[in-house]
Amino acid sequence: MKKITSLFAILTIVATHQISAQSNQFLYEYKFRLDSLSRDKSDIETMVLETSPTGSKFYSQVKAVYDSTMQATFKNAKMTQNNHFDFTSLKPAKVDDEVLKMYPGYQTKLRTRISSTPLLIENNRKIDWKITSDKDKVLGYNVQKATASLNGRKWIAWFAPEIPVQDGPYNFYGLPGLILKIEDTKGDHSFTLVGSRKVSGEQTLSLDKKAREIAVTEEKFNKLWREHKKDPVKDYRQRGSSNGGTATVTAVVSFDGKTLSQEEMMKEMEKSAKEKFKKENNYLNLNLYQ
Repeated sequence: MKKITSLFAILTIVATHQISAQSNQFLYEYKFRLDSLSRDKSDIETMVLETSPTGSKFYSQVKAVYDSTMQATFKNAKMTQNNHFDFTSLKPAKVDDEVLKMYPGYQTKLRTRISSTPLLIENNRKIDWKITSDKDKVLGYNVQKATASLNGRKWIAWFAPEIPVQDGPYNFYGLPGLILKIEDTKGDHSFTLVGSRKVSGEQTLSLDKKAREIAVTEEKFNKLWREHKKDPVKDYRQRGSSNGGTATVTAVVSFDGKTLSQEEMMKEMEKSAKEKFKKENNYLNLNLYQ
């Protein structure tokens, strides 16, 4: 019964997409292994591919809730002049990156960050798909197999010709049908469609960078990443030491069951980042993190 309901929902969304060009969301289960030495451990995050008449946006569903809550908290703190931010019950996202695509040419940009610095990376590299005759079913849909190499990995994709949306999760696109499932050949990263829904009202997506974002090339990102690994809290320290080297506000933060001063938080962040570098090295885009 659940499968029939899901199929009906997707068919409704496709029809809506064709007729009224409204925005729709396709939900994917993203399963990934960041630690290449612990192949028995994996993480899961629900991701959203939101399509509109002008393009698409791919992002973490958890991050959307996290960002919304953070913005509301800081806005309320500013109004009430409260410097104690309690995020104890807030669930952080495991995936911070967003991918934007502009139709009909599928110009693609990756919205990411290094530490607290927001970055925007343009990547219009075409994907050289090899479509095979292999067939299967995903979520009850007839799908066809295609393979390609991208970002340092070899990928196997399954697309549904009956869903005329030439898009897919992350920066994958260009097949004659929506990509319902895609996995790298080592099984470290996979995206599988699990559902869909219609978004109220038509939305227009833009590839324009936000005010604080810095547009960089992949080569520039590589350089910034290497510098970040040497000093993971450099930009936080610089921001906190503005105005002649003295922080203007002394904040107290409650997070993960601890209440820390700003200085203690910085030390915890540096320690956590360096531990993370040691074990998390199996990135989705291997070309970026060199």
